Amino acid sequence: MKRYLGLDFGDTTVGIAVSCPRGKIALGIETHRRADPAAMKPLLARLREIITQYGITHAILGNPLHMDGRPSPRSAVTQDFAQRLRRNFKRLTVTLWDERLSTQAVQRTLQHAAHVDEMAAVYILQGYLDSQNTPKEPTMDEQIILWDEAGNKQPFNVIAIEKDGDVTYLMAESASHNNNGDVDIVHFKNTATEGDEMVFEPIGDTHPDFARVMEIFAADYEELGIEII
Repeated sequence: MKRYLGLDFGDTTVGIAVSCPRGKIALGIETHRRADPAAMKPLLARLREIITQYGITHAILGNPLHMDGRPSPRSAVTQDFAQRLRRNFKRLTVTLWDERLSTQAVQRTLQHAAHVDEMAAVYILQGYLDSQNTPKEPTMDEQIILWDEAGNKQPFNVIAIEKDGDVTYLMAESASHNNNGDVDIVHFKNTATEGDEMVFEPIGDTHPDFARVMEIFAADYEELGIEII
């Protein structure tokens, strides 16, 4: 199981956060103060303790870019620190994560400066976790794979995507033509998520949402030149 460490690396302080065991929520641990910015051993020793204690497998290190996305002077220092982490913790996966607005957001929500770095690490890590845990939206030309009762795989190419509130609907065509050379159009509705994937169910003409789906995709049918029979 993956367990994440979030780091806000500064000259004199390092904010530290860890994820919950399920990798969903970032939790602040501490702000490590560096008495001598040139001395890395005390920081690495503390990180080793935390990595061992929490079973950390991945480190997310805030990358201090300029607001326009260009590297800042601290970006090179941060990248050097990332390499140092990789050398000292061979089994640790280290990822640089855009930290723009994280410290500013924390400063707007906290009155006690002593906790800013720790909370910045929380914001950095939570942003990364949210990006990993957000269900993957389908895109055009992707395939939906179905299996029939005999276990045969039936691929469908996505040709239209529509949103109705929080629900995503797909219109897809069979990737293989039937015996008459016609194309089968199938509609899908997302019903749940599993991990970071959306789960879809087919909507046939007996499905309670069928009339609503035909209404939603009416413009798509017209644009594609498909006649509804």
